[in-house]
Amino acid sequence: MKAPRFIVFEGIDGSGKSTQCDIMHERLIRRGIPAVKLAEPSDGPWGRRIREMLRDAPMFPAEEQLRLFILDRRDDAEKNIIPALQRGEVVVMDRYYFSNAAYQGSAGIPPERIIQENLAQGFPEPDRIYLIDIDPACALKRVLGRKSRPAELFESESFLARVREIYLSLADERFVVIDGGREIMEIADAILQDFDAIAALSPGGHG
Repeated sequence: MKAPRFIVFEGIDGSGKSTQCDIMHERLIRRGIPAVKLAEPSDGPWGRRIREMLRDAPMFPAEEQLRLFILDRRDDAEKNIIPALQRGEVVVMDRYYFSNAAYQGSAGIPPERIIQENLAQGFPEPDRIYLIDIDPACALKRVLGRKSRPAELFESESFLARVREIYLSLADERFVVIDGGREIMEIADAILQDFDAIAALSPGGHG
């Protein structure tokens, strides 16, 4: 297995994946490893449109949601992901197309079709996906405790339960499923240990 250069953090809202993404990026930088942190939806024009959609009612149809996410991902891949990989940087990503499969899949589109549509676009494939798994009730409690951010339309316990089921069904050999109920730094250390173990087995690893 090659040294991880493109790692993705996934999980339902409130799982703690964004926190883990931040920690991993900071640790790589402290080690002197060139790394860039990205997130979906992106900060580009399509990403901003998606963020507006997630705050507004009524929700766009699932097909339109998927269309916007793919447009945003195409823009992000061309402007950010591919150039960073070409520069030899490690890309640390908060959500990728697996989120589409889980969320828009829960909204009615077959997850397998979503995966295939993304694969057909030729987007870069991640080397490792860290799925922070957590009970939906616990996750929603965390989300509702965030007073500084508006609620998003995907945030209900029953919906998040469906999303979680799809995420777990997607997990292949690239995934590491981690208990999101553990302490933050315990989770972060487990992720770094896995990352280092892969790099150690790889010729020309990160060192």
